[in-house]
Amino acid sequence: MAVKVEVKLDVPSVTDFTIHHICSGKIGIFRNVLGVLNVALAVAFLVKQQIALAVVFALFAAFVLGGLKMIIRNRVTKQMEHSNRLSVPVTYEFSEKGILTTTESDSGMASWDAFKRAVTTKKILILYSNSGQAIILPLNQIEAEYKEIADLIYENMPAPAVRVQR
Repeated sequence: MAVKVEVKLDVPSVTDFTIHHICSGKIGIFRNVLGVLNVALAVAFLVKQQIALAVVFALFAAFVLGGLKMIIRNRVTKQMEHSNRLSVPVTYEFSEKGILTTTESDSGMASWDAFKRAVTTKKILILYSNSGQAIILPLNQIEAEYKEIADLIYENMPAPAVRVQR
């Protein structure tokens, strides 16, 4: 059973993908560790009643954990607002054989072996290929077909590689 969807990437989807990609990688883990360390230092200084140092570390923790994410989100949003890639509709056809990708100018089939990981966030479904590229599917554009796509992903990709909500 093949499932066909047409997707047009938008700025919020690309921004969500970038944030997810950065925050789930080594840089994101380092950011989280640094933020938690600053929270712990703020608490330690608060316990010792050194309020000024506690405030400094609390502010730095807030910047590291929240501020950096906002800065990245704003930068990506500004860069993607004028991107030509966002205006091009892409059709994806999911089947037992793989994923057929079609644009106005090109078409190509990728077998399921070409994909190493599948992840969902609150707003997007991401399929990472072995070549380092990704298919980004905004959930608000594939709502009707989502369950069928998720089922095909679960059937054709190794279970440890799939972090897709059903």
